[in-house]
Amino acid sequence: MRLRTLVSNSTLLLRVVQSIDKLSKSAILKLTPTRLQIIVITELDSGLQLWCDLAADAIFKDYLIESAHNNEIYVEFNIDNLQRALRSTQSGALSVSMKLAKRQGLPVLSIIIRSQSGSGHEVSLIQDVPVRMLSAQQMEQIQEPTLPDGQVHFMMPPLNNVRSIAERMKGMGDRVAVSANREGEMRVRVANDLVDVTTYFRGLETMTLDATQEVEVDGEFHTAVIDMKNFLRFLQSYHVAPKNVVCCIVEHHAVIFYVYVGSAGYGGAAALNETSCGSLTYFLPVRQI
Repeated sequence: MRLRTLVSNSTLLLRVVQSIDKLSKSAILKLTPTRLQIIVITELDSGLQLWCDLAADAIFKDYLIESAHNNEIYVEFNIDNLQRALRSTQSGALSVSMKLAKRQGLPVLSIIIRSQSGSGHEVSLIQDVPVRMLSAQQMEQIQEPTLPDGQVHFMMPPLNNVRSIAERMKGMGDRVAVSANREGEMRVRVANDLVDVTTYFRGLETMTLDATQEVEVDGEFHTAVIDMKNFLRFLQSYHVAPKNVVCCIVEHHAVIFYVYVGSAGYGGAAALNETSCGSLTYFLPVRQI
């Protein structure tokens, strides 16, 4: 089993890791010859899942990966450890490379950072991130959620705007109701015994799963109640500076957020999964009010 590559876009990789920092202590990294995937499945009482999928060539170059399992490698890593290592790459590195190695018989994801000292000499810093190797059989047990089609899909307002509102609402309740209709209206509501607060967004773009079909305009609101903490965790995805974020409400099941990464992202008539280099998909299960 071998992994060796130059990291051409450590900033994007760091931003993705920063986005998942509040979700869990650990995550799964799945590397294939063409894709990089990060999977986070949170504790049972939360239920939130994140499935991140990026084109390998958006992050790596001179990419070599070999294994007995279709040239795929699966490792579990501590999110904070990888985040600290990637931060070290942001201070004028000449180059950043990554390889799978062993230290004292234990597997590590070794990040080698070449930079220049004040005297002009080249120096290297090695950051070893301990990992746990996973087998193909273990990965087969980890499947992305399968859900019915949603009732409404729409483009989210700027995440920083929504995040500032959600931060003010979080002290009012543990649940938040997200509602939307096919006329481009969205409501975010929190209520308790003393207050009932609703924020409205209008003029949002709505869409269908099939880009060849027109959206049937309908003023009926579709609603899903989710954990406020999960909503705030999703909003951490502002770190990747997404061009577009699509929300799908699946009543009685989940709210799904598709966070598109890259310069193009979703574009009006494009399909929901069309993007320049990848996406982060958040599954937030519904809760009782």
